[in-house]
Amino acid sequence: MEFREAVLARRSEYSLDALDVDTDAVIARIRGIAGSVPSAFNAQSARILCLIGEDHRRFWEMVEDVLRERSRDPERFKGTQAKLAGFRAAAGTILFYEVDSRTRELMEAHPSYRDMFPQWAEHGNAMMQFAVWCAITDMGLGANIQHYNPLIDSRAAEMLSLPDGYRLVAQMVFGRVTDPAGPKGKLSGDDVVSVGHAKE
Repeated sequence: MEFREAVLARRSEYSLDALDVDTDAVIARIRGIAGSVPSAFNAQSARILCLIGEDHRRFWEMVEDVLRERSRDPERFKGTQAKLAGFRAAAGTILFYEVDSRTRELMEAHPSYRDMFPQWAEHGNAMMQFAVWCAITDMGLGANIQHYNPLIDSRAAEMLSLPDGYRLVAQMVFGRVTDPAGPKGKLSGDDVVSVGHAKE
């Protein structure tokens, strides 16, 4: 589809499965765009880790274990379990990371902007997430983004043998849409965009 169509079609889809999802094609598509996503000062500090198959399922089992350990209400936790089971049923998970050492390098190299670089790194990671999400939508698949960090950070790092300095930012679950999301209220372009006029 055209870029505009992919942007407009992108939604948080929660009813997902793995049926007929070509995960190799998804990973190839992500690799094809990831190096072209912009970042402030060309920091390129975002990293992506793709989990498919058993690795994807084990990841969400780990998340469930972590959340169960923190839960004080077994009855309420049943809802969380059902939600996590839905994530496990999907085709894969894309983990978005930041390499904070790169941000620190830029903070030292450009002291005038020092305080802004952590914020700019988050901007770059968000653009990476959006680009990947649109690419997945363009393939006719659905996705949603989760934020179980920092609760799961140490367990995820241990499970996945991550390099030091990788900081988890978000988790994107993707798969075939089995029950499309319903309508959702959104602001129009006119509500969001205005034209500024500088004072003379």
